[in-house]
Formats: sequence, structure tokens, C-alpha cells
Amino acid sequence: MSETDVIVVGAGLAGAAAALKLARAGKRVRLIEARPRCGGRGYLKPFAGDGQELEFGGAWITPWHGRLRALVAEHGLSLRPRHPVTNRLWLRGGALHADGAAAPDEVTAHERAIARVAADAILLKKGMAENERGEALTGISFAAYLDRLSCPKPTRDLFSAWWTVSGSGDHAEVAASEFLASCSYDNGLAEGMINFWSDTVVPGMGVLAQRMIAASGAELVLSAPVEQVASTGAGVELTAGEARHRASACVLALGINQLRALHFAPELSAPKREAIARGHGGRAFKLWIRMQGVPVGTLVTGDGNGIEFAFAERLDEDGSTLVVAFGLTRDGNRPADPQWVKGQAGKLFPNARVLAHDWHDWVDDPFARGTWVSALAGHEAGLDAANWQPESRIAFASSDYARDQAGWFEGAVIAGEDAAEAVLKLT
Repeated sequence: MSETDVIVVGAGLAGAAAALKLARAGKRVRLIEARPRCGGRGYLKPFAGDGQELEFGGAWITPWHGRLRALVAEHGLSLRPRHPVTNRLWLRGGALHADGAAAPDEVTAHERAIARVAADAILLKKGMAENERGEALTGISFAAYLDRLSCPKPTRDLFSAWWTVSGSGDHAEVAASEFLASCSYDNGLAEGMINFWSDTVVPGMGVLAQRMIAASGAELVLSAPVEQVASTGAGVELTAGEARHRASACVLALGINQLRALHFAPELSAPKREAIARGHGGRAFKLWIRMQGVPVGTLVTGDGNGIEFAFAERLDEDGSTLVVAFGLTRDGNRPADPQWVKGQAGKLFPNARVLAHDWHDWVDDPFARGTWVSALAGHEAGLDAANWQPESRIAFASSDYARDQAGWFEGAVIAGEDAAEAVLKLT
């Protein structure tokens, strides 16, 4: 049995933020991570094994992510501004168009749907559960919401493309409020989401987590999946393989899907157990594609299938273009298959050449069990921060259920610091 003051489980941004705050308060911290690396859903690695290092997890931050920006400066990292969109194209009817998402005879219905989404997004931002028509804004799936709009197929396809980076899960399972909340960043317009993806951390989120952990002086234990968490009157005991760890308190800096792998004694409260059993529905994929013949700044949205969103983000070191692309993990989509990726890229960039692609499978990753958080329709409350208050001597921290900026790395930092504050009150 190895003892310390506080154990933090999970070396992502939430765990790093918790460890740093606890250490600065004078606590001895042991940080236990299942993976052989730090960073959680921030994952910097060389493209295709030996290329430029790219972020294969979450990357973009917004202008208002103040805690994250402060930490970037404090730990000697920098920010790369996102390249502006300079060429906007829509895939419609099997061909690319530069005149908008909808055909001329569908423009009126298209604009009506755009206006309805904008109004609903603003109402949701104000805390309304229904719009002025009495139609639900929460508890309804994205598929049901699109059906209610009765919009043309190109409009539906456009919303689906933005969904891959907002709702990011099965249309029939994930709550439409995920999409509406993202639209609300820019007056309710789906196209406005990208306006607030303003910067990426250089070299990457994982490096920031590493530096925060190093600054904390925490004892870092890698490749050690925690299996059991037992609360006692005097503290907590954790089991990771053959090792056992004891502390006066613990921060579980894990996402809701990751918590499924843990056995708790005694059991967590019923609301937490129910939320963990359901999990969240994030099932998107993110690809990096290295291409020739694509101008940087080109944004293309697709036809509702395969790769649905692609943005030519920047140049690679050899002068080719690095395109970041998104779609949903579902039948027929094969992001690991080079030929499938070439076929999809050919639809969106017909005059370009694919040189290579790379990705990370977050859905099958046993230490992620999904991509960024996406609440299931009708079960949004399970991800409310109020549901994730400390129990016994265990505090919880994740961007999945942060009290502010949930789903962002900013939310992870906020949740980690909140959990550390709760532990300090316990100890």
C-alpha cells in the first residue's frame, strides 16, 4: 500500500489542473494515468508516423477561454490563429457549388430553416426549454429536430456537416441541443461556429498537460489503469493492477464514458450510476489528410455521408496542404481505409491529390470510449455539473460535466480546479 495526500486519476487537462492547484496548496499529489502518455483527449503525434506533429484530439479554443490562455502563457507555449475561411464550397447534387448550400428553387425553404434554427439557438441560450410555438428545444434528438424543420435535403446536409463537430453522434440518439448550443455562439447561425474556433495551442494540448503536471511536482504513474475505488472513513484506496494506492482524498479526472471501467465501493449515488450507465454519444471521427492542389482556407461541407466537413487548415512543411476533416463513426464509413478516404476527398476536392492521411480511433480507444461529449436526447441532466458534486472523499472533474464551458478544454481546466478546491475543503 503506497500512501500520499491526494490521488488524481487521469492526466488530461482536468487532472493536470487539479494536480497543479493541489500542489500549490501544499499537498503531495500522485497522478495515475491509464495511458502511457499525458493529455487525455488532447493527443499530439507525428502525422503518418514520421511527419509533422499534429493534434489528433481536440484542438480549437475560443477567444473567451481565459484560463486556458493564461496557462498557455504561463507554461511557455503559444497560440496559432486559425486561418480564415477564404473559399467556401458546398457539395450538392453530386457537384461542388460556390453559390450557397441550396439550389435556387430551394432558397426560400432553406432560409426559413436557417432562421428557425437561429431563433431556437438564441432561446436555448436564454435558458428556454421550448420556443414560442411550444416546440421542445431539449429532450429531442437531432434527427427529430431536423424532421420538424421540414427543410430541403441540402439544408439538412449542411446542418449535418456542422453536427459532426458539435453533436458528433448518431442523429437519432444525441440531443439537438448540442447543435443549437454551438449555433448560439454566433447569433444562432451554424456557419458561425467556425468564427469562434479562433486558435490552437502550439505544440499541443498534451504538451500543456505535461508541463502543468511537471510544474506541480506530482508523482506521475503512467500505464496504470485504475480498476477499483474504495472509500473508507479515513480516505480512499485505489487498485491499479497489482498496485494499491491510499490517500486522504481523490480526484477522478475522467470523462463519463471512462468511469464505466471503474468499480466503486460503496456504490456511487443513483444519479451518477444512471448517467455513467447511459454515457454520452460522441461518435465522430477526425482525420488529417495531406493533399496537393487545395488552397489553404478552403472550407467544404458535404452531402450528409462519409466525410461531411473538411477545412484546409494550413501548409505542411513540404508545401502540401493539411486538411482537417470530420464525419460520424457509422456503417459504411471507413476512416482507417486509405482508398475510402481518397474517394471521399475526391468528392470534396475533385482536382486535388491525396498524399496520405492519419487519425486516432477514439471510439474504440479503451481509455476514451468516445469522442467529445454529446448528451443523449432526454438525458441531458445526467451531464449537469450539479449531478457531479463530490461523494465521500471523491471529487469528479471532466469537461464532460464542467459547470462552465463543458465540452471544451477550458471546461476541463475549470472542472479540475473546482475539484481541487473541493478536495482542499475535505482535507
